[in-house]
Amino acid sequence: MALFELEQDFGSDPETEWKAPTFKECAAADIDLTFFEQDEHADLHTVDEKEALVIVDDQRLKEHNSHWEAGAKQNFDTGLYTASTVLYIRVKDYGPKPKVGKHLVMDKGTSQQRTYSILNCEEEAGIYRITMERTRQ
Repeated sequence: MALFELEQDFGSDPETEWKAPTFKECAAADIDLTFFEQDEHADLHTVDEKEALVIVDDQRLKEHNSHWEAGAKQNFDTGLYTASTVLYIRVKDYGPKPKVGKHLVMDKGTSQQRTYSILNCEEEAGIYRITMERTRQ
């Protein structure tokens, strides 16, 4: 005798056959319920004046060559450093695919405001993967 009986309810219409979800349907649900869950991976940011849950991957910080002159670090042509960042945002939250070279503004009007130049934008499974950089002068 089993300790627990598993109750299975496949709907009230016996004429309708139950179909298992496809892999794509499961993956889409995982994207929304796991990756773009604010308590898990995503954070709320304003991207080009649209509030959305995004995942930000600050990849690297590259310091540029410079020299000391008059007690200050001098670097007029390339800036002090370039920060590379990858932003993941749902297509439905951002809108049309941004073009390479476009300036993307995050968190406008806050102390965390940053302006980036888009280097690349790829779309897969309803998500934009936007590679961008910003140079500090």
